Amino acid sequence: MDFSAQQVADVTLIGITGRIDHKTVKDFETALVPFLESDNPASHTTIIFNLEALDFITSAGLRMLVIAAKTCGQQGRDIAVVNLQPIVAEIFTISRFDLVLKVFPSVGEALQQLSPAALADYEEP
Repeated sequence: MDFSAQQVADVTLIGITGRIDHKTVKDFETALVPFLESDNPASHTTIIFNLEALDFITSAGLRMLVIAAKTCGQQGRDIAVVNLQPIVAEIFTISRFDLVLKVFPSVGEALQQLSPAALADYEEP
């Protein structure tokens, strides 16, 4: 699992590559926690997880997304996932996570809904 983060205006774009499973969930948690801590400037932003390169996620990974969603909700921030691969989209549907998190087909569409300011600054890679 690889984790990357990019700040675009008032949005933190987090990219995840590979798998989030019982072997990698601790690395995911370690990388994610700073973006959820209230003393980090990035913790005042919307978080969008770009999952276009995520091959698989287990319940352990879903649990971390729930923690992130709960923390963001308590802080009054939005959180969303975008670019779900078919297998990940199926996992989200079966587990009903598509009802827990905002799901968008692309970063651009998420930014359009969640932060027009970030959309103006965003450049597709």
